[in-house]
Amino acid sequence: MTLKQLKAFLVLARALNYANAANELCLSQSALSLSIKTLEEELGGKLFKRNTRRVEMTAEGQSLIPYARKLLANWEDMEKDVKQRFKLNRGTLNIASMPFATHAILPAVIQNFSKRYPNINFSIHDIPNEKIIEKVQEGIFEIGICFNPQMSDQLIFQPLFNEDFLALLPKGHALSSRKSITWLELCSQPFVTLQSPSIIRKVIEQHCALHHIHLDLKVECHQISSLSHFTAYGMGVSVIPRHFKNFINLEQNVLIEIEDNDVQLPVGIIYKKDDELSNISTHFIETVLQHDFH
Repeated sequence: MTLKQLKAFLVLARALNYANAANELCLSQSALSLSIKTLEEELGGKLFKRNTRRVEMTAEGQSLIPYARKLLANWEDMEKDVKQRFKLNRGTLNIASMPFATHAILPAVIQNFSKRYPNINFSIHDIPNEKIIEKVQEGIFEIGICFNPQMSDQLIFQPLFNEDFLALLPKGHALSSRKSITWLELCSQPFVTLQSPSIIRKVIEQHCALHHIHLDLKVECHQISSLSHFTAYGMGVSVIPRHFKNFINLEQNVLIEIEDNDVQLPVGIIYKKDDELSNISTHFIETVLQHDFH
């Protein structure tokens, strides 16, 4: 059964005249007859009774009309919707993003994209870096914004910028008046940081290990936005990605450069290597790559 057969059936059901129906469909009468005959054979019975004077519908033909109308209407709705999506006049883009990227990166990028494609909606999923990589690999999300995944031949990583870190201390801390601080000095303090697995947590632990210092973890939390609240109450020090600095409470905290800041972690957009991207994702990636993150 094809859509052309159903359309021919509905036109003939309305006209009850082969010549008129064929003319409306821009078909020859023989082509219309063949289409109806093939449909009847596929369904297993007659849909029309035809004699020399007129065409009449069978009971089975009458019962097919509402189903055929619904199928054609659904097809037309689907066709219109998909065409609008190809033109980026409709659709929702799901993005998996690290929480700091959601705060510091996506608002400006989405604003630029929305100026060109105002009818596209966004669903942002704040999840840890490692989960983004996992869920993009599994096909749950088409694209993700995260740190460069190591040793993944299933993904394409398009770098956007390199991220370094700033020290976050409460005002009144013994080191808060300094213009810069070393990792050794930082690691010697009680810490507030993110729960594992977390790239930020990993960076801190690596520098503690490098200086043979056991991490004095006072508070661990899930959201990066919570760090400055705990440091403000003197629970410890922390480090944050530089791009997140505008979202820190600086009434009660200070941000200080790290002298021996040798960490430069690439942040970018990932997607599956062998999958063909949707039109929305393709255009969004183009917008992201053109954005100035400095």
